[in-house]
Amino acid sequence: MPDQVSRRAFLSGVLATGAFSAVGIYLVPGGRSLPSVELRLTTGEDSTGARDLLISLWNQAHPRSIIRTEVVASGSGDEWRVMLAKAQNGETDLVNLDIIDVPQFARDGLIDPIPMDGGQLVEPLRTISRVPGSDEAYWAAPFNADVGMLFTRVDDERAEVSFRSLADLYAEIPDGSREFVGQLRSTVSAHHEGFVVNVLEHACSVRPAALNDFAEENAASQADRVYRDEQLWKDALTPLREAIARNRVLAVGSEAETRDEFGRPDATARYMRNWPVKYRELQQLGNPDVRAGRIRVQPLDVGILGGQSLAVVSSSPHVAQAREFVQFATSLGAQRILAAHGLAPTVIGAYSGENLRAPIPHLDAVREAVEKALPRPVHPRYREFSAILRSNVDRFLHAEDDLSSSFITELVETLS
Repeated sequence: MPDQVSRRAFLSGVLATGAFSAVGIYLVPGGRSLPSVELRLTTGEDSTGARDLLISLWNQAHPRSIIRTEVVASGSGDEWRVMLAKAQNGETDLVNLDIIDVPQFARDGLIDPIPMDGGQLVEPLRTISRVPGSDEAYWAAPFNADVGMLFTRVDDERAEVSFRSLADLYAEIPDGSREFVGQLRSTVSAHHEGFVVNVLEHACSVRPAALNDFAEENAASQADRVYRDEQLWKDALTPLREAIARNRVLAVGSEAETRDEFGRPDATARYMRNWPVKYRELQQLGNPDVRAGRIRVQPLDVGILGGQSLAVVSSSPHVAQAREFVQFATSLGAQRILAAHGLAPTVIGAYSGENLRAPIPHLDAVREAVEKALPRPVHPRYREFSAILRSNVDRFLHAEDDLSSSFITELVETLS
């Protein structure tokens, strides 16, 4: 395994795969022959630099259709509220939404469908955000995918890792060792959704029915059948609660805290649940175990689908130009650039190429994880559901309260 891989080395690998030729139709001086406009893109933060690089490439090639970004700070955890207000007030042309927020924006008539070929997308992105009754229109175009992965530190670079499930893993960890670290403490609003995703992964590892029934197309109709089962949730989460109580699991708030705990030279953690991009971050930090090839990255037994999607705001006076940018940002070449920066691409072809696998040896594992990931409830009131789940389960996991029948009732009523 080579030493820390520089950004230049990553991009040279992408160039070798023909990424720029794949987007060459867009890289024509002056861009398309549309009127000069300035498109406003409202988005959350991106520490990888991939999004900024794509926007820079677009702007250089399209001086008559410039993208200006307004980055919403991630500290509040309420990026979607800011995007919602800007879309409602006509203060933006494009929004980069968490995939769970697309249904609300569509229900409220804030975004326009985007014509696109879903056949190029990795499953299950082919159905997420698709306009009902249409095979070629999406409320938002998947920009990058995301899914939880299991990171394992081994003693020898040739060692193989046997992994069955999260439930089996923390059942085998010695008491007091805190060998597993994940986002399992929800004390700051910016960490709330990461906590919910972690909880759903652990719950489904024990009781797949906690989410499986809800992954169908008319998901809201399954609410009574799944979420009225109080015992199901207790059975699914009690093993995790016990693992935390016995100090087998270190519960932290954010993905960055998790990465830092796992990456410390004196770390006791052998296992980490985190997003694919954290491998790239460990590379950039010069982590010695990454350099020596002692970090394995595998799919969880049950992963929860995450990611962002680009949507065109209905009130924008520049819908045609906005759609062109979306087509560029979700093209094969652009998606390979995302992959080179450690993000999970949405296009099947972006997972191929030896030049990408050299710095990201687990790229096939990321694709496998995305393909078998379960979506969270696809519902306009998902944020309310998430808040109820978080507040109740956080107290339950840390032995501050029990799961009550009112918790189940609230879940069902929210999604009914």
